[in-house]
Amino acid sequence: MTTTTLGLKLDDATRDRLKSLAHTKDRAPHWVIKTALLEYLAREEAAELERREDEARWAHYQAEGQAIEQERVMAWLDQLAEGQRVPCPR
Repeated sequence: MTTTTLGLKLDDATRDRLKSLAHTKDRAPHWVIKTALLEYLAREEAAELERREDEARWAHYQAEGQAIEQERVMAWLDQLAEGQRVPCPR
């Protein structure tokens, strides 16, 4: 895997916080930054995927007009809460 260097400008207070946290965790500030960035990217990519899936479901609903009645969904959720493994209503 190829790596590259990326510059980051921080104000003094943020840099001090970063150094303090890195010291507390017995890690380098670089590790803290990289870990935070990777976690942020994973979270935001998952949110973006979910948003696209939601938009696709909404478009499908608008085109087809089909939905599952709330009573059936709530009954299914109650069964799941009781530990029953039942298929999702369709």
